[in-house]
This record gives sequence, structure tokens and C-alpha cells, in this order.
Amino acid sequence: MNQPKTFLRSVLQTDLTQDVLLAAGEVSSASQSGEDITFSVSLARKRPIGGLLYFDKDEAAQEKLYCRLRFYGGEIVRLRISSTPGDFSDESPMLAFDPGLQIQPASLEQDEKHWTAAGKGSAFFASAVGGFSASLSPDGQAAITFQSSDQFVSNLLDSLPVFWLQRGDGTARLGFALYIQPGEHFCGTGERFERPDLSGQQIELYNWDAAGVNNARAYKNIPFLLSSRGYGVFVHSSAPMTLDVGAHSTRALQWLVEDDTLDIFFIGGGSLERVLYHYRRITGFPVMPPLWSFGVWMSRASYHSDPEVSEVARRMRAEGYPSDVLHLDIGWFAKEWFCDWKFSPQNFPDPQGFIHRMAEAGFRVTLWQYPYIRPEIDLAGPALEGGFVGKETQASHRHWLGYTLDLTNPEAVRWYQSLLTPLLEMGAAAIKADFGEEVDGGAIYAGMDGRKYHNLFALLYQKAVWEATERVHGEGSTLIWARAAWAGSQRYPVHWGGDAASTWDGLAGTLRGGLHFGLSGFAFWSHDVAGIHGIPDFERSRPAEDLYVRWTQFGVFSSHIRFHGGNPREPWEFPTVAETARQWLRFRYSLLPYILEQSRQCCQNGLPLLRSLVIDWPEDPAAWSLDDEYLFGDSFLVCPVISPTGVRNVYLPQGEWIDFWSGSHLSGPLLLRDVWSPLARLPLYVRKGCEITFAEPVQHTGQYHQAKRAAIRFDVGYAGFEASPLSQWLHFD
Repeated sequence: MNQPKTFLRSVLQTDLTQDVLLAAGEVSSASQSGEDITFSVSLARKRPIGGLLYFDKDEAAQEKLYCRLRFYGGEIVRLRISSTPGDFSDESPMLAFDPGLQIQPASLEQDEKHWTAAGKGSAFFASAVGGFSASLSPDGQAAITFQSSDQFVSNLLDSLPVFWLQRGDGTARLGFALYIQPGEHFCGTGERFERPDLSGQQIELYNWDAAGVNNARAYKNIPFLLSSRGYGVFVHSSAPMTLDVGAHSTRALQWLVEDDTLDIFFIGGGSLERVLYHYRRITGFPVMPPLWSFGVWMSRASYHSDPEVSEVARRMRAEGYPSDVLHLDIGWFAKEWFCDWKFSPQNFPDPQGFIHRMAEAGFRVTLWQYPYIRPEIDLAGPALEGGFVGKETQASHRHWLGYTLDLTNPEAVRWYQSLLTPLLEMGAAAIKADFGEEVDGGAIYAGMDGRKYHNLFALLYQKAVWEATERVHGEGSTLIWARAAWAGSQRYPVHWGGDAASTWDGLAGTLRGGLHFGLSGFAFWSHDVAGIHGIPDFERSRPAEDLYVRWTQFGVFSSHIRFHGGNPREPWEFPTVAETARQWLRFRYSLLPYILEQSRQCCQNGLPLLRSLVIDWPEDPAAWSLDDEYLFGDSFLVCPVISPTGVRNVYLPQGEWIDFWSGSHLSGPLLLRDVWSPLARLPLYVRKGCEITFAEPVQHTGQYHQAKRAAIRFDVGYAGFEASPLSQWLHFD
């Protein structure tokens, strides 16, 4: 028999037969300690009747909730909600406060009906009578209201402003609901393979190996949401969460966190860029990647030997395909997939000599590995004896790759880094930090339970790899290549988009994920050109040649470009389009002055290099549905071709635009229907009035500083690509 969708079923996922639901009531008292203010909130027990749709009369509970407030810098309000009074905890790997972000003095006032707490530019208001009713303004502009009137009648509710769910298994869940205004849009939450507006979605903030880019699973979940009204919400926790973005009730944004304490940052600023900037001031700014990383990466799953890689290097140089990196994936060990952090002595008899020869040819070598210890390898014994992996229990579910590293244990971190250090000292330029989405949740870890370790694992893993790399290569020369992510991971670039199919929908899904990722605090992001796996045969089905070119064009206008797949991705493997690919790789190196300039800015502000249109045009309804075009830095509007027809619609947002190819001038907002692009080109537009410096293409970044430059101003004098200095260097026939 079908049952109606109710708050209990759809949001809390409980029938309360074994659980207890306590709802926030009136604010009974308030006190001030230093700069912080704490409110005591009464609780009422909610009992369901009428098939979980209605609630019985409230029953007063003995327990209370304590809401502690802190104001930062004029545009951030921090709220701690717990069943026990306590201070904020800043000892968290997710947090990396900007030293300039100061705690503001607070004031507390009360009249007959209200409590008011205020800091510089920020305020929190709560009712002193009746049920729980509260709102806050982190910046004096956006009013964020807890949803306290989401009802049909008083005992038929679709959300609660603040609640505490006591589970029958002894665990707790805390949650809250905010009012959604009509026309309000939401974005962020990580690498989401959806259109920009997440309204109507129920999202599980729990990392998974997504196994593709066209489903609801996500490699990179970030507990941070942006609103089109110019505010953001960051829930500082690694516990599993469910976020209901108006899915059950269109007037309620609901968070459910599997934890006994909520630590919420309400971030103002007025613009999405300003909110993203403040989020980075809380969780850390990205570091500028080294120059070489912005060149072309060539990879496959996998190269297996010195002679094989050396031949690829020879042909790349001999045939004029610019490239900086040759990546060794799953096959550089004695046995494929069996990661023991040692080169195969048969296939790489002199690994240091091999890396040195690649360096002489202008190539860096990067190495794949993962954060698990296979039971079959020699390292398993020391790992188990030293407590460097989670201790298995009857509840364990071992990852298919082996035991999970216990990176909550400092000794385990040092042991793991000792496996990486010799490779880095040998000359490996970077480590690919693959996987990291999942842990053995039933194992015992030194610093926390598996439930909270699961999401945090990605951050601790990437931090360990980053620190090992930085100790060897130094500041400014450090980079990792990571797949998973959690809050704070933006400090350790670069992340790539996971295992996309070598299909047109794989290309489209990849782009969607990258745009949401940039709306989640990350500046740098890449993807596998032209997808990692084929359909129907995972490794043997090859990408179509036109797809290879279209994905290459998208890669050129990404922060980092890496070719990778289950079968060869070198341009000569696609002979009818190899020359077109060569010109696009050359164009990538012409763009380096612009890419470097924009990347430096992205490390200082809140912006990603790949920019959804909602950042610059949040009031444009069209921007919230566009998932197939983006700004690349400040100046380029990039419209990848994502179908074999070569035809797509192009939307030009508000402003003046110049067609990069023809030089024609266009005024937005404007929808161009059925724009056809020959295979060698894609729809590309530039903001009118900007000046961009290009470089003469080189074979690798070691030659970059000697390359000639050409500054082009895109105004009334720009007559198109063929009339520009670029046409002397590049030939898009």
C-alpha cells in the first residue's frame, strides 16, 4: 500500500518507533561569555499519529539545546547547536582561518518579545515567547530565517526549524530548516553532475566512488551551499549528512546531520564571489600550482615499461605535440594494480635514470597510487603490526583494494609518507592520490569512528601526500592529482573529475561536475580527455575521433589538461584528427600567460578558473539552467560542443562580446540558436574591451620564458583570428 510522503519518511527517514524526536521551543535564557553569546532552548517531544502525517500534542522534554553564537569580520555568523553547553572547536583539519578574519565583539539585548545579539555588521534575532522563531543577517543585507511555519495545520508539519533526533541505536542526528524564498536558487555542495540550480534535489553528502559522471553519487561532497540571494551555509562536520533543497517542502532548505553537535557558518557578502571568498577565509585558500602543471599531461591506464614510455616521449617531441607530463598509472609496479610503491624491476630496471632521461626531454613523470594496503603485499605485515591501518572488526567491510590507512594516527601518516618520499626524491614530480572516497566504516581508527572518518578521509589523505611532496620539492613546486574531496581539500590542488565514459553524455556530465565544483570553493579542476572508459566494452571501446577533438577543446579551456583512458590517448592514435589536436595543444601553450595570470588571482579571491555563469549573473534566470558553457577566467566565454552534429545553442549573458574567430560584435543577453562549428573550432567569445597576452607555442614549459608574446585587445579594432598575430602561430583549418 502506498504511503504519503511525510516529513518523517522523506526527510528524517524514521517512523519514531525506536527513535525520539525533540523539536526546539522557545528561547528560555541567554548569557554572554567573552565575545560569544549562548541561548538556552527548550525542547518538546513530537509523537506521530495518523500514519506519520500528523503529530500529537507536544510533550515538554527535560532536555535542552544550547545555541552558541560568534561573529566574524562583519559578514560571518557562526552557530553551535548541541545538547550540552560548550565552546567552539577550531582544532579541525577542515578549518584554516585567515589571520585577518577576526572575532567581533558582540552585544546582547532583550525586550518583552525578542532577543537580539549583534556584532559588527551582523545580527541574530530570536523570539523570547512561543515556539522557536529566529533569523539572522551575517552582513546586514541577506535575512536568513529559520523555517518555523512550514505547516498545513499546526500538527501537520513538513519541516522543523531546529530538531534533535535521538536514535534507538544510541546515536544522534541534529537538523535545521531555513526558509526558501520564492525564486531563490541554490548551488555548490561539491562535484554535482547536475544543472547549476539544485532546487528540488535531496542530496546525500557522503563520498562514494561515483563510477561515472552521470549519476547521483559523488566523489567530492562539500557541506557548503550557496544561495542566489548572496549568502552561503557551511556545516563544519565530516559526519554523513542529508541536504533537502526544497525537495520535500518547496519552502524549506533542510539539513540532517548524523552528529550530536552542529557547527554552522552562515556566510554573507552579497555576491557569490564574496561568499566564496569568505568560505576560503574559513577553510583555506588554494596554492598556486607550478608552471609545468599547466602544460599538457599525457597518460593512459596504463604505460607499463621504460621502453613504452620512452617511445611515447620520442614521438611527442618528434611530431610536435606539446606536452609537459608523462603519467604512469596502474602499471608501474611488478603486478598491475598491486601498489607497493616500488617500480617493477623488470619493466623499469633503472627508474631514477628513466626519470632523468624524461626530464632531459622536457617531461615530468608523475606516479599513481592509492591509500589502501593490499593483504597480499609485503607491506601488509608492518601496516597491521604498527597500527597503520584500521583495525578490522566483525562489522568491517574491507575496501576491495585492501586495508584502509588510518590517517588519524600521526605514526601512520609518517609511515605512509615514508613510502612516497623515496619516489619524490628519485624525481617523481607529483603523486596521483587516486581513490580516497571510502573507508572500512566498521574498522577501529585511532582518532575517530569510521562514520566520521569516511568523509574526512579524502582531506587527510591529500594533506599527507601534499606535505610529503612539499618537503621534497618545496613551496611553489608542489602539486597532487586527486579524485575525492571534502571541505578544506581546495588547499591541495589539483582535483580531477573521476571516471567519465568516453561518450558525449560523459563529456556533458564532466562539465556539469566541474562547474559545481567551482561553486564549492575550489579554484582548479581537470578531467580525463576523452573519458576513461568506453561503452559497451570498458577498455576496448575507443572514443570517436570527433569526440576526441571536442574533449580536447574543452581540456584546453580547463585549469589543467590531462589525456587519460583505458586505451591509448596519444593524438597519433586518432590519425584523421591528429593535426587538429596538435593545433589545439599548441593553442593551450599560447594561452599560458592568461592562464597563469587568472590562476594567481583565483588563489587570492573566491573564484574558480572554470566559472559557472551564475557567479557573474546570479539575477539572470537563464544562468541557473545553463550547464554547458562557462567563463574561463574573466575574459573568455567557452561553449564546448557536446554532440556529434557540431550544433548547439549559445547564450550570451549581459554585456558586450566579441566572437574570437570572426571578430563580430554581439550584445547580451542574446540567445544564438543552432550555432554550427566545424570540428577545428568551438564557439568562443571574449569580453569586449579586455586585453589578453598570448605566447608563441612551445614544446614544453621549460621553453616558455623564452617564447615571444603578443598582446591582443578585443575591441572595435579586432578583426578576427585570421587577422591577429595568433594566425602566424596556429592554423585551425
